[in-house]
Amino acid sequence: MARKQRYIPPSPSPTLVFITCRTIQGRYLLRPGPDLNDLFLGILGHVQHRYQMRICGLCVLSSHFHLLLLVDDARQLSRFMCWATIRTAG
Repeated sequence: MARKQRYIPPSPSPTLVFITCRTIQGRYLLRPGPDLNDLFLGILGHVQHRYQMRICGLCVLSSHFHLLLLVDDARQLSRFMCWATIRTAG
């Protein structure tokens, strides 16, 4: 089943959004530890710099992760999430 489209209402200031992204079938694929922390934070840092995204909060669990982001528009969020999920899946 497809995910519902994200909608960010037009606003002169950035909008705070909460994102949850889970692994396929909710499997425990994200093994906690220093290696995952370094890899995940490195990927997010690279993508954050690329799309000028402000990350306010982050929580990584075994089967999913949560992000609290300040975004300017839906296109910025879409591109950010596309790059972030592609890089974390590899």
